[in-house]
Amino acid sequence: MRSAPAPFSARSPAYWLTIVAGAVVTNIVSLSVHVGMLQGLGVPFPDRSGVSPAAALLNAALAVLALLTSYDLARVRLAGRPFWQRALIVAALFAGLKELLRGSLMDAVVTTGWTFSAAQMLSSTVYSVVLGAVVVGVTPRLQRLWLRAIAAIVITALMMFAVRPLADALFAPLLASLAHLKHADVYPFPYGWHVLSWAYLTYFEPVIASIIIAALVWPALAGSALRRSLKTAALIVLIKGALLPTFVFSLWNRAGVGAGMLSESQFLFEAILLGLLAAGTWALAQHRRGSPSGPLP
Repeated sequence: MRSAPAPFSARSPAYWLTIVAGAVVTNIVSLSVHVGMLQGLGVPFPDRSGVSPAAALLNAALAVLALLTSYDLARVRLAGRPFWQRALIVAALFAGLKELLRGSLMDAVVTTGWTFSAAQMLSSTVYSVVLGAVVVGVTPRLQRLWLRAIAAIVITALMMFAVRPLADALFAPLLASLAHLKHADVYPFPYGWHVLSWAYLTYFEPVIASIIIAALVWPALAGSALRRSLKTAALIVLIKGALLPTFVFSLWNRAGVGAGMLSESQFLFEAILLGLLAAGTWALAQHRRGSPSGPLP
């Protein structure tokens, strides 16, 4: 039986150095794939304007399925916490992987419209919180994979066609009142160091979320550290919604399937490296102090 994790104050400097160094490496390596392909190699940003709604629904459902699975694995680490805390943790991790805060900040950096960009984030914040509460509420009843898959489709449909429109409508008056603060990009593409420095700084949002997910699911995963890392990376890639676009969304790309796969692949490669390096960071940190299990300290 594995021992409970030591309190944060009892963990060695080597442990924290591993986490911090791993986060920095994960940040630089993962994001540099996207930046290098987009700005260095001239690979265009994906054109998803013609993607089938059914394909978009399927991709979102895979993300929800991975989120349900991740929470099921994480329940042992979150044991004893009240429902609202668990719901907010799931919501924050989902929003972090989806780069909710980062997206708002980067829009503000490029346009200098900080107020409007912050207001635009409110609807997605509500979406994430509702999804987090639903996931925490239904996961214990979904112990069979086929039940979880069906639930993921139903939850996704409800979120996309009910919760999202309601959340958008809720904040529509506020956004309309701030419309005069919205304007075109001040810093055009290709971006200079001013924008890129913000891009790397804000990318710590999905990096931190990924390492926390690895910490939460790790004790419930079977196998070696390598197998655990691969399983964790797969969950992260799916929650980010980075797998299906390369192989399915590209079918609707106006420039052709090959060009579509190439443009989408920059995010797939980025997500794969993010998942592997974040999981590897956690695995190495555990090697420094032993393998934890049980509730979070």
